[in-house]
Amino acid sequence: MTPDVLVPSRGRVRATYEAIAESFAQARREPWPEVVDFAKGLPPASRVLDVGCGSGRHVFPLASAGHSVVGVDLSRRMLHLGAEALRLAPRTLRAHWIEGDATDLPLRADRFDACTCVAVLHHMPTTADRVRALREIRRVLSPDGVALISVWALDQPRFSCIRKEHAHMPPTRRGDVEVPWTLPDGTVVQRYYHLFDEAELRRIIIESGLRGESFFRGPGNHFAIARRERRGIS
Repeated sequence: MTPDVLVPSRGRVRATYEAIAESFAQARREPWPEVVDFAKGLPPASRVLDVGCGSGRHVFPLASAGHSVVGVDLSRRMLHLGAEALRLAPRTLRAHWIEGDATDLPLRADRFDACTCVAVLHHMPTTADRVRALREIRRVLSPDGVALISVWALDQPRFSCIRKEHAHMPPTRRGDVEVPWTLPDGTVVQRYYHLFDEAELRRIIIESGLRGESFFRGPGNHFAIARRERRGIS
């Protein structure tokens, strides 16, 4: 990680995950307990969208809870790995895979009862991108639909040096870091993150038109439960 972080394009973020897809999918199989709890708390047979689904780490527990799931991701390779894994899963699991950008979801409005957006917003290069993604989530949620959102927290102990080095930066850049991923052949690929404080997460949720119902902490993460109100901005 370096104090001067070159903010990538969304295309570059996509290329990063295309490059690390296989090793990332192997290392990131266990679902987050927060997602499992969220899935259990939804009404039976809910229609759920997993934004930034990758290879299906959370698609499978959502589907296993009896929900009809659509996973959307920028990385075609990640989606292929997820689809291959689904072929080996019980036929009762209902899931579909769609290649798409979270800031412009290729989906109809008012379609989903719930949405997960876990470890996604912090990879987006700008505040405008993050707000657009949340607005897209709001658009595809049905009235009163609910979303679980997570981002990496700026106050993690491992980033204490970064906080000091970036203290002079504007808030929109203060949390920008690069985190290395080492491939099996030893090649190191840098992944862009924008680390959040809770106030920043609250702000972009409000700006998107979603209503933040609750905010809580997990290990190294800020979480939000947000809802599309039946009446609100269009």
